[in-house]
This record gives sequence, structure tokens and C-alpha cells, in this order.
Amino acid sequence: MQNLRKSQLALVTITIAALAPFLNKAFHIDDPLFLWMAQQIAKHPLDPYRFTVHWGTFPQAAFERIQNPPLCSYYIALVSKTVGWSEPALHVAFLLWSVLAVLGTFAIARQLLNARTPGTLMSHGREFSAVTGGSQTFNAALLTLFTPVFLVSATNLMCDVMMLALWIWSIELWLRGLERQRFTLLVFSAVLIAATTLTKYFGIALVPLLATYTIVKSRAERARYALPLCLLLIPIICTIAFELWTKSLYGRGLIADAMLYTRTVGRGSMPAQFIISLAFLGGSIFVPMLFLFCRPFHWVAIAIFATVAVAAFFLMPMTSEWQLGANEPFVRVEGGLFIAIGVGIIALAFADLVQRRSAESCLLFLWVTGALVFVACFNWSITARTVLPVVPVTAILLSRRWKIQYWQIISAGVVSAIIAFADFCEANVVREAVHSFEQRFRAEPGKIWFQSHWGFQYYMEQWGATPLNSRDSEITSGDVMIVPANNVDVVAIPPERIFKPEVLSFRVLPLISTGGLGTGAGFYSHVRGPIPWAISRVPPERFYVARFR
Repeated sequence: MQNLRKSQLALVTITIAALAPFLNKAFHIDDPLFLWMAQQIAKHPLDPYRFTVHWGTFPQAAFERIQNPPLCSYYIALVSKTVGWSEPALHVAFLLWSVLAVLGTFAIARQLLNARTPGTLMSHGREFSAVTGGSQTFNAALLTLFTPVFLVSATNLMCDVMMLALWIWSIELWLRGLERQRFTLLVFSAVLIAATTLTKYFGIALVPLLATYTIVKSRAERARYALPLCLLLIPIICTIAFELWTKSLYGRGLIADAMLYTRTVGRGSMPAQFIISLAFLGGSIFVPMLFLFCRPFHWVAIAIFATVAVAAFFLMPMTSEWQLGANEPFVRVEGGLFIAIGVGIIALAFADLVQRRSAESCLLFLWVTGALVFVACFNWSITARTVLPVVPVTAILLSRRWKIQYWQIISAGVVSAIIAFADFCEANVVREAVHSFEQRFRAEPGKIWFQSHWGFQYYMEQWGATPLNSRDSEITSGDVMIVPANNVDVVAIPPERIFKPEVLSFRVLPLISTGGLGTGAGFYSHVRGPIPWAISRVPPERFYVARFR
């Protein structure tokens, strides 16, 4: 027990240390939506969507535009009463969910790996002590932490890591409750599933996942699974209640709205969606690459891996919207590599199912494939964040098959930290640019307009700039328009209405990107690129500044 506590304390320490350098990260991508809803909740706790948001080319009611449930914003509103609304304070508050996700992986791994928590593990003649986490369970938790998608997502204020933490602990409590036949643990798990769903709608997938596991686990004794299956009605009832509540408030059920939004947004062909989903799966996790040359990984498998990668090089779908230019060869090679890794993750889950034929292997297989189906078929956009639930199960599958070596954990940490730092730089350069615009234009007699969203919109509005309303904005001579080159929802302005625009550039981290224009990287949406991160020529962030005639 003492060694267990030491391992848990070490995981908490390592997680906080890994994320501490990113605590001053600027609000990024969809962070403002969660912040604005939290500000609404702070004023009107029972009416979270009753405000106007300009998250397109014109203002809309928040309940028409925001496609996420409100629990994450309730958490932000709660902690803001103590820590305030600054970037470092809120990032510190969100460390809780990263720590819980890592500890939850450790707890599930202890059940599924049958590994020794105390004791040691030998690797290349080097010994890890139990204090530093030599067990496979400890290393599975570290592999979860040291993936690109986890480190990047954990540096944002969006709901993804919070959902992951609740997801993992829902499964952990359910497994333990079934094993020990503890009714209270099963009830607590069912309540957490409801909380997971109200953090991100995908959480409801836990109901069929755990129902299947329960039936397979207790198939010989129907009486053992009847009551647990009834408890899974709790999250279903809560979800229905949320739908009815929002319909009574806003005249529309927000879950049905989110499903309709997914169907109405343009998507590519299913083969293209599936190929890109595999690329996002492999690139977001990436860690399996570090196991390629492990002794148990036979050369036949390496040959298959290489063949898939070469085939994917030619099959990777590309569109002119990504503006890849000279970066296209880099994107094709990286895309092929990521696709091969994605195939390897699915193969790993399938091999575990075939070899072990247990309820636990069935759970892990459905966990991986169910998440992939959601990414490819049901979300409006393929994103690295939707791959996040696959991270802990991949770490556990790797740990069930091989002894994890210290160089693999360190390498995974270094690679993931570099990618997270690239995303950190891309977020912070926007805040830096907006600060320079404020210094330059705050004394302007004319009005300062801007277009586009994400963190750029948040910081522009903070100092008083106005988002362009394509329907009824009244622009006069002398007004200034600021538009980022790398963003969305930009309305073209007739050239005769403005003087020649000035182009301002701000440098970001070279060579690696999670969303740079023309790099092929689309960590937050495949609309930006077909892979989650890219090693390529990363241009500086450019902003256009034009004065109206």
C-alpha cells in the first residue's frame, strides 16, 4: 500500500511538472465559447445558453451556435469565484482533470494488467524502483500523459480532458463494482457517466460499452448483470432530462440540435473520412511508433507496417482548401506513417481480443473501435480531441503486450512536449499580435473592426475592437479592419472600399505545427488539414490591416 501511494504521488508530481510550463498559454480555439458560457452561468446559473455569441459572420443565440453541453462551463464558473478569469489561474484549475485522468488510467491498468504495483521491472539491465513507477501500471499511466493529443488538450480550457477524466473513472468504478459486487460503486459510476455525457455528448457511449462488458463478464449468471444494467438507465434518464430541460428553455433540444448539426455540415466521402480518421488516430497518439523495434515486434509486422505506410502515401486524400503547396510531400509521408500507426492500434486491440477471449479484452476492443467509428462517422469534424478517449486504452494494450522501457517513455514525453510547445506558440502569438494592435490603434478616432474567431476574437473584444457583422455593420471612412490569414469565417471586402492592406507577420515555432496555414496540420479540425500535427515549412502568422476609404 505504501508503494502504491508513492506511485500515485509520483504520477501527480510528473503530470503537474509536465503541464506547468504551459500555464500561461493564451486562450485558444474554442476556449472563448466555454468562457463566455461560464460568465453567463456566473450571472444566471439555470440559464446557461441565454446570451448572444458572434461565432460566425453575424451574431446568433448561444443555443443555436454552441454544440457542447454545459458542465465544463459550470466548472469554470465555480472555480472563477476563487481564482478569477486569468489564463494561469484557470489552467491551474484544469490541472485537476489531467491528474484525475492519469490516476484513473493507473487504477484501470492495475485491474486489467494484473501487474505488480510494488516491486520492480527490469529493462535493458536497468531497474526502475516502485517509487519511480517501475510497474507496467505506472508506465501505462505515463504513456497516457505523454501523447501529443493529451498534452496539447490538457493545455486548453475545452471540455475534452475533463470528459476523459470522468470517462476513465466511470469505467474504473464500474469494473471494481462488478468485481466486488458493490452496489454503491456501480451507482457512483452511473452518476459519473451522466456527468461525462453532460461534459461532452460522446460520454453516453459508455452505456452500451459497459452494458456489453457486463453481459459478457456475467453471461453465465443472468442475475448478476440484471441490476447493473438497470443502473445504466441513470445516465439515459439524465440525458433525456437535459434534452427536455433545454427544449423548455430554448424551444429546441440541444442534443438533437447537435446531431442535426453533424448531419448538415458538409463531410467528405466515407472512405476519405475513414482514412483521415486513421491518420488522426495514429498521429494523435503516436507512441506505438516507439515500440516498432522492440524485440517482440517481429520483422514481418514491420514489413506490413511499411507496406501500409507506402500505400497510404498515395491514398491520402488532398484538397486545394488545405493550400499545402510545397508542404504536400511532407504531409503525404507523415499521413502515411500516421495511418499505419492507426491501423496498428486497431490490430493491437483485435489481437488482444483473439488471444485472450476475455470480457476485459472485449471491453478494450470495443473501446478503441467505438471511438474510431464516432470520429469517422458521427462528429461534424475529425479532430485530435475526439481521439482522446482512445489514449488510455492504447497505453493499457501496449502494456498488456510488452514490457515498456524507460527510453520509450522519455522519447514519448519529449516528442509530445515539442508538439504541445508548438501549439503553445501558435496560441500565444495571437495574443502577442492583438496586444500590438491595441498599442497601435487604441487612440484611433475611427472604429476598429475585425473578422474571425477563436482566441483572436477573445483578445480583440477584450480591448474594445468590434467583430464585423456581415448583415448590418455600418462602416465609415477611416475605420480599420484587421483580419488574420489563418482563421475562419472571413467575408471578402471589395478592394475599392479599402486602401492597400498592410501585412504584419509574427514568428511561431519553425518546422512543427498543429494548425499553421498550409502545413497540413489540423489538430482542431481536419478542415484545416488531414493530419493532427505536421513537420513541415511553418510560415509566420500573418495579419492583414486595412483602412477604409
